[in-house]
Parts: sequence; C-alpha cells; structure tokens
Amino acid sequence: VGTCFAFMEKKNEVELGELLLSLNYLPSAGRLNVDVIRAKQLLQTDVSQGSDPFVKIQLVHGLKLVKTKKTSFLRGTIDPFYNESFSFKVPQEELENASLVFTVFGHNMKSSNDFIGRIVIGQYSSGPSESNHWRRMLNTHRTAVEQWHSLRSRAECDRVSPASLEVT
Repeated sequence: VGTCFAFMEKKNEVELGELLLSLNYLPSAGRLNVDVIRAKQLLQTDVSQGSDPFVKIQLVHGLKLVKTKKTSFLRGTIDPFYNESFSFKVPQEELENASLVFTVFGHNMKSSNDFIGRIVIGQYSSGPSESNHWRRMLNTHRTAVEQWHSLRSRAECDRVSPASLEVT
C-alpha cells in the first residue's frame, strides 16, 4: 500500500506542472535576482481556451509579506516561456530569513484567477528540492543557479511552509 500511495502522490505533483527558475544573489548590492524562465505541463484551468498562466512571486521575510511581483500572462498555453527577471532588495543579514513564494495562476477575466500550483524556496522551503536550490544559491553568490521544480498544491505548501500561509 505504501508504494502505491507514494506513486499516487508523485503522480499528483506532476499533474500540476513544473517551473524552471534561476536564482542569483549579489551580496554587494543586497539584491536577490529571480528569473522565471518557463513552465511546462501546467494543469489546464480552462478547457475551452487552454490556460493563460502567470507566476506571482512573493518575498516573505520571516512571516511578513514584503513584496509581490508578477510575470505577464501568456494566452492559451500550458507550456509558457516567460524569460522574465525580477529583483528584490534583501540585505545579506536578512537573507537567511527570506522565503520566495512562487504561485502559478491561470488568468481569468470573469472571476478570480485559478490557482494551479505553488512552491516556496528559502527559509520556509516547501520541500527538499526547493531547499537544495536555495542552498546552492547561497553557496554560489553572483552565479545564477537554475533548477526545475514540481508545483505543489496550496494545502501541501500551507502544511509544510509557514510562508505559504502569509500570501494569497
């Protein structure tokens, strides 16, 4: 039973899609640079038109939401290429208390945007892959560190990451 459950859980993760991110910290400038490169196999939120996905990036310091930024939304795709860069001011002494929450939404004109998936990287990472990415970035200042992440459900992120509870 255990293996079957683990397989189901894994399968569920893949169905939400994946996000390719690059992180880079510049200690002299106190800037955390984030590149949202692309996503693939996103959960389709609108069957008639496909999804219009965008990524919301939120910097949480400790348990306080500090800044929110968004990519543009790309029409009718579940495999969007964003190649968008964002920069957050994070002094070096605050870096260890920082978390980045990445939430993928399907843009929806008529109602609120449709949640697709989320990951948290940083102090309150939502999993080992996210922790590993953050650690690699901390160990290689001034060098962009790229990694794919499997999106997780909101419930899963809320359960494992207090930072996830701080954002919408």
